Amino acid sequence: MDSPPRDDSTADDNGSGSPDHDDPDVSPEEFDPSTGRSETVESRPAEGETGGPTPDESSPGVAASSTSAADSTTEIDDPVGDLLPRAGVDSRWWYWIAAIPLYVVLGGVLAVLFVGAFLFDLFLTGGIVTIFGAFVVIPILGLLGLVLSVMYPIATYVDARAIAESDASWTPDPLVWGLAALATEVLSAFTLSVVLALYYLYKRHVAVGTP
Repeated sequence: MDSPPRDDSTADDNGSGSPDHDDPDVSPEEFDPSTGRSETVESRPAEGETGGPTPDESSPGVAASSTSAADSTTEIDDPVGDLLPRAGVDSRWWYWIAAIPLYVVLGGVLAVLFVGAFLFDLFLTGGIVTIFGAFVVIPILGLLGLVLSVMYPIATYVDARAIAESDASWTPDPLVWGLAALATEVLSAFTLSVVLALYYLYKRHVAVGTP
């Protein structure tokens, strides 16, 4: 008894409905239990395409290194270099700067006392005692003024460089301040040096806390 003829179209339809796992172009599917959906491997977004932060942006070590590199590039104008001693903000170089106003005040007080004593002594000894005392006091004041005229610009430069190299909020230019100190004592005989010294000490007090 002959068997009925085979329907090739049915076999072809069933064969075409099943996934061809041997075809390399077809991506395998994976089932996600949390969503109840299946997706192919190619449909997953790549980790670099999710828009998340890159290691360069989120790493605190990279940010810290970039900040320290930026801080290390901060330099000051220091043409003198090691010709003058280097000091810290806690040094006492600012004493020479503070000595300028004290020296001017002391000189003014002694000048007033000298005039008063001379007028009083003029009626007693003819002013001989006062003149003799002036020959003793004036050389001492002159020697002190000579020492201050040398140390004032040097101390200003050294102290300003120490503040500029520290982490203080004020960054003075040591060359500018040193030349300004030298110019005021040469051109005004310590008159403008008092103003400059007081202003410098004020800025130093705000930035460092001393004097």
